[in-house]
Amino acid sequence: MVEYAFIAVEGNHDQAFIGKILKLLGFKDFRETDGGVIQQLDPFWKKLVPSYPTKKGELYKRLPMPCILYTDSLSIAIYGGEGSNFKKNVDAILTNESKYQTDLSSFVVIADADDQNLDKVIQPYVKCFQEYFKNFPNKAGTIDKSSSTYTGIYVLPDNASQGTLDHLLCQCGEVAYLGYMKRGKAYLANFTERELKWKDYQKALVATLVSVLKPGKTNTASINDNHWVSETTRKEVPELNKLINFLIDVLNI
Repeated sequence: MVEYAFIAVEGNHDQAFIGKILKLLGFKDFRETDGGVIQQLDPFWKKLVPSYPTKKGELYKRLPMPCILYTDSLSIAIYGGEGSNFKKNVDAILTNESKYQTDLSSFVVIADADDQNLDKVIQPYVKCFQEYFKNFPNKAGTIDKSSSTYTGIYVLPDNASQGTLDHLLCQCGEVAYLGYMKRGKAYLANFTERELKWKDYQKALVATLVSVLKPGKTNTASINDNHWVSETTRKEVPELNKLINFLIDVLNI
């Protein structure tokens, strides 16, 4: 019997990062093994397939199709909630499709702390998702297992610090690409604080490495194809291992 889990993240980079973790844990990627064609998609997820064009007729808007990864016993949809529209879009999915309220084995939210207090980050999610999962946790990094649907929220980079996924990527880069990291930092040292603000530094550093690792490609492609997430970084980056252990627990892997 196959169980189903839903992981809500903010955007494409987060999708790729969580997907790479799941592949490290033995999951298969639907796009790679089944060609990503709708005929092969598990019927449970077909309500998540977006319509083209959008209701507003936006021909060039990226369609938010989740990444699907699976094993013989667990199928997971990683939904990118489009940044600031994250909560609203996931709320709409749960409202419009009751089976995603009742038939999931796990429902997980992964968000960025940015430069905010953690309580301020998670409270909108708690208020929203407790309407569907009454014991949805109100503390970052915690998991509720009191019902048939395990729920949890994780705030990047580590449930304690301000920052984003890019801060965690930089920690992984210090292990996987130390030489490139040193040269990337030397390059960015040529910019003033006014030109390169704190909240942009890690993003710029990751982008600098990606421009070498995958010239002309996106950060998403590099996360998928390079070694930001690996057995080595899992062992040597405590923040990454912390996130992986959280996912293992909340997904009951």
